[in-house]
Amino acid sequence: MDTSLFLLINHRLQNNVLDTLMFFVTNKSYILYIVIVVPLFFKDWRKGLLVFSLCAVGFFTADGIGDILKHLLARPRPCHELQSVRLLGDCLTSFSFPSGHAATSFAMASIIGHYSRRAAVPAFLLAALVAFSRIYVGVHYPSDVLGGAVLGCATGGFIIFLHQWPARHL
Repeated sequence: MDTSLFLLINHRLQNNVLDTLMFFVTNKSYILYIVIVVPLFFKDWRKGLLVFSLCAVGFFTADGIGDILKHLLARPRPCHELQSVRLLGDCLTSFSFPSGHAATSFAMASIIGHYSRRAAVPAFLLAALVAFSRIYVGVHYPSDVLGGAVLGCATGGFIIFLHQWPARHL
């Protein structure tokens, strides 16, 4: 099922517009998060700075945990297992599960969504688009991005919990 869904997304949905969009999203998604987070600075700069800082912590935490899991689980990328992968870019040498892009995107979306209801939907839509792009460009299976999304949401929730814990217990 994972391979079938991968091939459907990687081959059947292929077109020039999506090729350009997905290549941009998969490589430059951080720019789009800045577009979502930075407007928070204009309403309340302290809250914007807090969200930006927590997103940075969430990003690096999810990325680090994801790297550890990749080495423990050692799942090959589709471009190393399947002959018919349509790659937009290089076939990476690191392992596949979980998707680091999905993990970091969903960690930031969870944090952004917690602190700004207005930005929650765009942040989660962007995270889903980033996750989808990783399948589309040929470097992750659907279960890799699903695992990354779960890891990212859990990481984001944990960062929020840690940030709020002192206020509740002191």
